[in-house]
Amino acid sequence: MGNNDIYNNYNNDNNVSNNVSNFGSLNLNVSANTTQHKVYLATFGCKVNYAETQRIAEEFVEQGIFLADNINDADILVINTCSVTKKADADARKAIRHSLKINPNLYVIITGCAVDINPFQFSSIEGADLIIPNNEKFNILKYSDDFKKLDESKIIDSKIENVQFQFAYSNEEDSRSRAVLKIQDGCEYNCSYCTIPLARGHFRSMPFNEIISTVEKVKSNGFNEIVLVGINLSEYQFQNKRFLDVLKLLEESDIDIRIRISSIEPNILNAEIIKFIAESQKICHHFHIPLQSGSNNILKLMRRRYTAEQFKTKIDLISQYIPDAGIGVDVITGFPDEIEEYFQETYTLLDNLAISYLHVFSYSERDNTLATTMQNKIPEKIKKERTNILRELSKRKTEIFYKNQLGKIREVIFEKKLEDDIYFGHSDNYIPVITKSRNDIINARMNIKLISLIMGKIKGEIV
Repeated sequence: MGNNDIYNNYNNDNNVSNNVSNFGSLNLNVSANTTQHKVYLATFGCKVNYAETQRIAEEFVEQGIFLADNINDADILVINTCSVTKKADADARKAIRHSLKINPNLYVIITGCAVDINPFQFSSIEGADLIIPNNEKFNILKYSDDFKKLDESKIIDSKIENVQFQFAYSNEEDSRSRAVLKIQDGCEYNCSYCTIPLARGHFRSMPFNEIISTVEKVKSNGFNEIVLVGINLSEYQFQNKRFLDVLKLLEESDIDIRIRISSIEPNILNAEIIKFIAESQKICHHFHIPLQSGSNNILKLMRRRYTAEQFKTKIDLISQYIPDAGIGVDVITGFPDEIEEYFQETYTLLDNLAISYLHVFSYSERDNTLATTMQNKIPEKIKKERTNILRELSKRKTEIFYKNQLGKIREVIFEKKLEDDIYFGHSDNYIPVITKSRNDIINARMNIKLISLIMGKIKGEIV
């Protein structure tokens, strides 16, 4: 696993009631002929998980089951789990126990990557009913037995090798303007620290001939931006079509929608892709690229597919062709054998790159990975110190990037109203922008002049 869709988007909020996508803008209306059942859906992890939770929600609604606003009002709970870190597993278990404490009569359904990695961690929880792997998560209703509480947990068995691509999309959490579209699933990279290939299986992708009609559907639901996501998005492949073909297809279409790439692997990112995005009228000048370490020794131990020098070349190419690009980078601190010298190599590389932010995570050991057998484990205290050092570097890089954008005009799509006449949105190069307007500008695409930096956001004026 190397992409930001997994390591970057894990939600650290332990409160399950706040850990659920907002489905309201996707028109999940329930007919009057509903049953008494009401379901509450909670999601941990990446954007792919949120999109898949949305599809699960739609299937419940199609069967006349209400979506509950909170756990107290529900009689069914669906937890879509993440397993990228030990904390992700623990947070899911904590959320289940917390929910059952609030509402002991909940029929509890647990799915997602943590189930594929270790379903028995959930079957030991009193009150857990149905435990269902990723491959069967869209068949929940088939296995639920009218949601009658069970005396003991039922674990559904499924072979991840046989899984097919399953369509899913959702609005991005807390946004009425940006949709998330899953076009790829699975990972075969087998990085030494990651369990995601075990949870998600082989590469598979949305059929190429279905992409345009799907994006048209998203656009018809009122969205002005679409985020392409996948477990390893840049490995999109359908027959002879690859990721660049997807970008070209969307660019050449007559669909008036902004396209954002959630992540792209350094070994896939090349000059052809960078030049194409530079000339595109639809694709955002925003990249998110996993580095994980700036030390070649650690990259080799991680079984990554590039060197630090190759990574630097990719960033330099972006800076050459798209000097205004927002560039985010993933980093893992405290991997086994990351001596101080290797950490300093990472720091120096990042300090010298023209990037705009970092997503930094301390290494979390996972069972069934090669890294668990490695020697020279790094103490948690040192991991935390290094993580904090890089997060401070990220703050400095972000401030520099934002200040360099002041005075420029960027296209901003406004996502929500903060207070009074103040609206919030993101520029095409992923700058958070606030502006004042007497008119409702939610979901509007507007040219905004970037004026000043205020508490991590840029204040802008409508041109």
